[in-house]
Amino acid sequence: MSEPTPLTFQADFRNWLTRTASSADDVADMAIRRIRKRWGRSGVPQIQAYTGFATADTVHLRGRILSNPPLDPDFHNDRWWQNLTHTWRRFASDEVPGVKLEGSFAGVTGQTVSDAEGYFELDIPRVADNADFALWMPAQLAIVDDERISPMESFTVCDVMHVSSDAKFAVISDVDDTILRTGATDIGTMAKLTFFGNARTRAPLEGVASLYEWMQRNGKPFGSPINPIFYVSSSPWNLHDLLEDFLEHNAIPKGPLFLRDLGIDEDKFIKQGHDRKLEQTRELMSAFPNLQFILVGDSGQEDARLYATAAEEFGERIPAIFIRDIDPDASSDHDQKVDRFARQSSAAGVPMHLVKDSIEVSFIAEQMGLLSKDALKAIEDATHRDHDRSRGLI
Repeated sequence: MSEPTPLTFQADFRNWLTRTASSADDVADMAIRRIRKRWGRSGVPQIQAYTGFATADTVHLRGRILSNPPLDPDFHNDRWWQNLTHTWRRFASDEVPGVKLEGSFAGVTGQTVSDAEGYFELDIPRVADNADFALWMPAQLAIVDDERISPMESFTVCDVMHVSSDAKFAVISDVDDTILRTGATDIGTMAKLTFFGNARTRAPLEGVASLYEWMQRNGKPFGSPINPIFYVSSSPWNLHDLLEDFLEHNAIPKGPLFLRDLGIDEDKFIKQGHDRKLEQTRELMSAFPNLQFILVGDSGQEDARLYATAAEEFGERIPAIFIRDIDPDASSDHDQKVDRFARQSSAAGVPMHLVKDSIEVSFIAEQMGLLSKDALKAIEDATHRDHDRSRGLI
């Protein structure tokens, strides 16, 4: 019998510590729920619906059941202490497990039950006559068989993105420092932006709204959007409403958000860091096997490494990878790291471009045939306009 190595011991100890902490967390959650129920303060379950999406044969609905869902903030009048209160409410979530839900899309229904953290996923089969839907269609959700709230009182509508057969490509975009300035490489700055800002005060990356809008319309100045955009992030699901409001407020094309769960279970604490974005990319590319995917990230964290791995796995299905340079005016360790993974991606036949801004992305995309020449001036003007507008934002 071989002696355990230090690495094996560390892995075993980490797994034991995670399981122990997870069990303690579950016990604490159950105790808190029992106390609230005993004192008549268990709360009324409500649906926080996340943006859904539809593949060729399935409609995917997602969300969470909470007794204290996020409130609608007043972006224009809320002060920093009110933003802090909204942030506290997002993270001090009171999830409700074991709630039965019913969902409906285009006349087809299905049921599911919220898990121990209040999350739910509901997959509804698509019927044959769904083929000609617009990019966005509504689905309905309601809580059923619950004495605390009726289906009518809990009724919620959520948007479902339908990917048309006319789509030429899809975009998978990171969020932090790719479309939204977060200061993810500086903990102090990131904390300030997360806790004291709101969707109006947060600054978008210049020109990204125009760039993504043109890409969604397949490079054409007019017409309906046909190319889907998916957003992946290491941010927690607790910030889902903030990120959706940010997209809407800044006219950045809407798309399903894929975030991560906060927790100390093994599949959360260990596996849901940055690598979770690679898993989400794999799942999306597998869900839409006939689409090519443009991948967009930034140089600040792990996007280049994750996307280079995706390039090795999916090859020609990825026409290009764009990595936004978080410090374009300086040569840094981030640049050297991206260069290393760019060579790895190139060896797989996928070009990885380290880009300064949306203008540079648009020129490369136009050369690839992803955008028309009409898009270049529009994106350049939007980038300069956003730069001027961003003064005063955090």
